[in-house]
Amino acid sequence: MMIHSLPKLLNRKGIITLFFIACLAIAIGQNHASGFEVSLTGVVEQMQQAEEQTVLLKNQNNTIPFRSLHQGKFALVSIGENNEFISRVLNYLEMPVFRISETDTRQANVVFEKIQTYDRLILAIESKEIDLEIQKKLIKLSSGANNVTVFFATFNNLNQWSGIENANTLLLSQNSHLAQDVSAQILFGGIGANGKLTEAITGMFEKGEGLTSQGGIRMKYTVPEEVGINGQLLTQRIDSIVENAINKQAFPGCQVLLAKNGKVFFWRSYGHHTYNNRNKVKNNDLYDLASVTKICGALPLIMQMDGDNLIDLDKPFSTYWPDWQKRWFHRSNKDTITMRQLLTHQARLNPYLPFWRQSQKNGQYNAKLYRQQKTEGFSLEIDDHLYLSDKFRNNVYRTIRKSELMPKVEYKYSCLSFIIYPGMITKITGEDYEQQLYNKVYRPIGASRLVYNPLQKGFSKEEIPPTEEDIYFRKNLVHGRVHDEAAAAMGGISGNAGLFANANDLAKLMHLYMNMGNYGDEQLIPRQIMEEYIQPQFNGNRRAIGFDKPLPDNASKSLNDAWPAPGASVQSFGHSGFTGTFVWIDTDNQLVYIFLSNRVYPSRSHNNISKLNVRTAIQQVAYDELKRSTTTTSSENK
Repeated sequence: MMIHSLPKLLNRKGIITLFFIACLAIAIGQNHASGFEVSLTGVVEQMQQAEEQTVLLKNQNNTIPFRSLHQGKFALVSIGENNEFISRVLNYLEMPVFRISETDTRQANVVFEKIQTYDRLILAIESKEIDLEIQKKLIKLSSGANNVTVFFATFNNLNQWSGIENANTLLLSQNSHLAQDVSAQILFGGIGANGKLTEAITGMFEKGEGLTSQGGIRMKYTVPEEVGINGQLLTQRIDSIVENAINKQAFPGCQVLLAKNGKVFFWRSYGHHTYNNRNKVKNNDLYDLASVTKICGALPLIMQMDGDNLIDLDKPFSTYWPDWQKRWFHRSNKDTITMRQLLTHQARLNPYLPFWRQSQKNGQYNAKLYRQQKTEGFSLEIDDHLYLSDKFRNNVYRTIRKSELMPKVEYKYSCLSFIIYPGMITKITGEDYEQQLYNKVYRPIGASRLVYNPLQKGFSKEEIPPTEEDIYFRKNLVHGRVHDEAAAAMGGISGNAGLFANANDLAKLMHLYMNMGNYGDEQLIPRQIMEEYIQPQFNGNRRAIGFDKPLPDNASKSLNDAWPAPGASVQSFGHSGFTGTFVWIDTDNQLVYIFLSNRVYPSRSHNNISKLNVRTAIQQVAYDELKRSTTTTSSENK
């Protein structure tokens, strides 16, 4: 297998596949350790060479790296074989892709007509014999403000495109799969451009020309060796843990992503959606995040509101949620509880309340509260042909307000206040909670696969592993709708659960947190707010504001007793989810770790994921291999 065909595997199986096959291709006939060491170096060198050979020739108004991904309408126009480029672009930002035939002017004109409504075009042109009329229209498009042209060709090929030198932004790259990957990453700032022309392009550009662009503002996709890790050993160890877990039915499949210094060096999907082994897990599949929603949903908006002085964590929550105020004929025992206490689980709230039971009568759906079709006043979608009354939300709020408090002020994990936060946010801002979340957080970072109610957003069940056979509430297989019953009773939109995501888009949000509120060179959350929220707030309570933290003396504990992995630094933070999900950010080690699974399939009684310590065991492997690489480097430098 030739090296230039590798990125197709990269996009299907994850970045680590590139490393493996490249090793085999380079080290054919070499079956000893030193042979593999040479091949590892070769892969990194090839990636670096591809970066050096990609030259930024024009960049009007610093169009790239792209900023403000939520502004304007992006589309990608491709002519020729640009599959690796397209795949990597879509990892950064999903957008419509229009393919143009090299010779069919009628088909090309149809595309040119369709793209007129888009104001941020990426033109990907592979060097081929292209109809002159099509070529002229592409050259005209290339000069449009905000448009970017990526030309996969030799210097001589570009010379045949008279007028392309007037492009708004022009990136010249070699016509190889690795170069296509690198080019996409330069556009979005995962990599900075620094290549120079090794020869002149007659009438257009001089030898030595080449602009620089900013890199490191978004995730880079690379191989473990670039961050000093032995990819072969890392993959063997993670594969072994996951395969053992699947064999013992800890979960039918999962996604694992690791990033160091903003570089995604491991991203793989394992297993299947269910144990029937029919639908393999893919990197784009969406998992139910369960309680990981607590740090991905309402929390970033709360941090933004805190930065805008719309809330004060030390004022009573009832200041912002009047339902908790104590009044005549309106009993409340929660009127003095502060938001800081709530967000750190220090508020004496009950852990959970089974709200869904209030919607049933004698074990059956209460006919007064349910309809088989979505109608006015019945919009809370519970399942196919099952809609709950909108008024039930008020019943949930009232039940929370009237619930008894725990007797002692101490850390006690609770979901209850998180159920209310979306309503509170809407009440304070006057804007819909869900739309605010997309517009102010997810769209700016390019996370379109981080959503509530994915079936309502156009995703199919083929893209979503099912969770549980619910024999109590839904009385059906929960598939594509939130597993958590409380969130389900809120129509799938809650602060305690409800979000679905794939590892890649979730990693974008985690890097926003690791970078103290900055991603894509945009400060979406004030740095001082982010710094405050990731610190513990009360003695005897490890929790930060919304975020989980390591156990006390975690580094000295065994893997079985630690939370998270013993290698995690004291400053690290993250969250886990009931469905078998886990995210963790370690700012000291600049490490992001994401694990997604549906361990509750087919029943929540399946708990081998905890018994086997799967999530923290994989996390510890990352720390072990980072430590090994550091030790090896230190020994070599002596």
